Amino acid sequence: MNPNTITKSRIPFLSRISLSGWIILGLGAGVFTGLFFGESVDALQPIADIYIRLMQMTVLPYLMMALIVGFGQLQAQHAKRLALRGGALVLLTCLIAFAVIVVMSLTFPKIQSASFFSHSLVEPNQPFSIPDLYFTSNPFYSLSNNIVPAVVLFSTMIGIGLIGLENRERVLNSLRVLNASIVAITRFIIRLTPIGVFAIGAVTAGTMTPQTLQRLEVYFVAFAAAALLLGFWILPLLVTSMTPFRYGDVVGIARDALLTAFVTNNAFIVLPVLAERSKALMQKRGLLNQESDSATEVLLPILFNFPNAGRLLTLLFIPFASWLIGEALSANNYLILFAVGIPSYFAKAQVALPFLMDQFRIPHDLFQLYVPTTIITGKFDSMVTAMNLLVFALLGAASAGGFLELQRKRLLRACFWIVAGTALTAFGVQLLFNVSIDKTYHMDEALRRMREPRNISYISTGRHSGSAPNENGVENESTLSRIRQRGTLRVGYDANNPPFSFFNLDDELVGYDIELASDLADALGVKAEFIPVSWTEVPARLSDNFIDVMPSVWYRPYWFSSVRLSEPYMTGTVGLVVRDDRRLEFASIESLRSSSGLKIGVPLDSSQLKYSMKYYFGNADVKFMPTESASLFFEGKLTALDGFLMPAENGAAASLLHPEFTVVVPQPDPVKIPFAFGMAFHSEDLARIVNEWVLFATTEGTTRRAYDYWILGQGAKVESERWSILRNVLGWSPGTSNR
Repeated sequence: MNPNTITKSRIPFLSRISLSGWIILGLGAGVFTGLFFGESVDALQPIADIYIRLMQMTVLPYLMMALIVGFGQLQAQHAKRLALRGGALVLLTCLIAFAVIVVMSLTFPKIQSASFFSHSLVEPNQPFSIPDLYFTSNPFYSLSNNIVPAVVLFSTMIGIGLIGLENRERVLNSLRVLNASIVAITRFIIRLTPIGVFAIGAVTAGTMTPQTLQRLEVYFVAFAAAALLLGFWILPLLVTSMTPFRYGDVVGIARDALLTAFVTNNAFIVLPVLAERSKALMQKRGLLNQESDSATEVLLPILFNFPNAGRLLTLLFIPFASWLIGEALSANNYLILFAVGIPSYFAKAQVALPFLMDQFRIPHDLFQLYVPTTIITGKFDSMVTAMNLLVFALLGAASAGGFLELQRKRLLRACFWIVAGTALTAFGVQLLFNVSIDKTYHMDEALRRMREPRNISYISTGRHSGSAPNENGVENESTLSRIRQRGTLRVGYDANNPPFSFFNLDDELVGYDIELASDLADALGVKAEFIPVSWTEVPARLSDNFIDVMPSVWYRPYWFSSVRLSEPYMTGTVGLVVRDDRRLEFASIESLRSSSGLKIGVPLDSSQLKYSMKYYFGNADVKFMPTESASLFFEGKLTALDGFLMPAENGAAASLLHPEFTVVVPQPDPVKIPFAFGMAFHSEDLARIVNEWVLFATTEGTTRRAYDYWILGQGAKVESERWSILRNVLGWSPGTSNR
């Protein structure tokens, strides 16, 4: 597929295809291959990995050489001027990118949403540390661990140190030769791009599931529209309005680099190409001199580590996530996002976004949505980053080389076309959303549609407690003997306790506890018999053999004197369920301890969560109101309450049914709460068996699988075979796997 290996006399048509054309053909062929063969194209993943690593191999060495040479050949006054103008360029593009983000976020329709429990709720926030990113005591460690900002700062300091030194040209000439060899290697690797993008396109098209795209279509469309608007309209017009270059010149020299960055999901690897193409364009126009050459060499690697239009596009996730929970950002919120968001993007988005989500009261579980989006959005932001770097190079070179043209008429004309293009794009995106987006809330149905992952045979006495089942047995007979004689293990349950025990849309009793209790009954060689019991009567019902076990009893002193507890089979985290718009008030223990006048609901009795209440709220002026069930709070019948203290696992499921609420886990070091089976004190023999089963189920993975299925919500996902032409059109599926 390498165009340079094709004999022109034999295949004249193919010899006329440019590298950009070959990249497009490779991408198209890869997408078709992925759609045709489906998941079996995983076999091409090593080829994709090899290509990306070859591209990455030369980038850091090029970065170091370019920075040292670029700074080292400057005069002190020139370096100062370049720093000022480079900073102005960064600020200008940040303002433009942010304006596009605001406009695109205004196109979102209104919806309600919620999500299952996520471990991100209980994980501490990742610190944002400038020293760790930029300052290193060991540059070789930074090189080997790809800590780019630290490498940039180290190389920049070496280059600045060369300024004004005698005989510096001896060092610089050697580095120029070395850098030229790196560029030559990069050119060779670039020729392999059609092969690399073929493998990448095939793997992506063959393995990505449609379910990944469904919920995030609004974000994808808005992000793609913003990226195309910036990359092919606003940024090129910015260059043409202030330099002698034409629109076709800018886009023409960028094509190969933009396609490569898009397909490989990596703008870093095209830095050498961007520098070479920028110099070639200036050489063609007779504008290349020592100042413009130095500006290109220095600005590209330095400004790559600054926030740019491509990287900042992921800030769109903040208004998108806020839109998902039904709380659109206000004008003041956008000002805060600009002031706080841009500095935070000196770090990676994976660090910046959780920090920003805290600032805007957005549940952390929504961050889990961001991770799969990078498969697609990463390609667009890499493309825009490449174009933005090219703009940095051309405008910086124009400023340093003396051919920057600031004419009022040209600037006003460019502004008009930029505003018109942005308005037209936003109108088109909003029109598309209005006709295509389903605004109906479905997550409550997703929870209620959940079914047991396998056939479980059990007996249910119904939804309401009645008289105790008849017990025919010998007086003083052991609990285990009675269970085996009757053939059932009587399990108490709370019908309003999702995701642990609840009735689904088919009126089936399901949940985490239902599955585990059924497995426990199987281990005893009997059937599970589920009997509804209120929490206040659990000790009495266990004592009089109305039930044998009660799942989801918390390890708290409230139960110690009345119930025998098994070994814990799960450890939860105590959180607070509050209205979405008040999330930030309850996000930290510090804010809770300084609060005043709050009314917090607690289950059953204040002593139930006494330690949690003391740890979270300290000596704050807070009133705790015991309530038998949190249902009244969620149904809006306890309007005086500001929040409800309960396990975050329960709270997350409740927020699915009532999306106007969210669950918050105060940080740092939230309170843990073990879950156990409750039994009567006289059930020593049963307790021994239950403890042995808990140990077995925990080590064998039964509890882990049930946890993932019910609490993390994997059971709510609609699983389907990955569509492919080979299987679904031609009906042939040799050796393919079904996910």
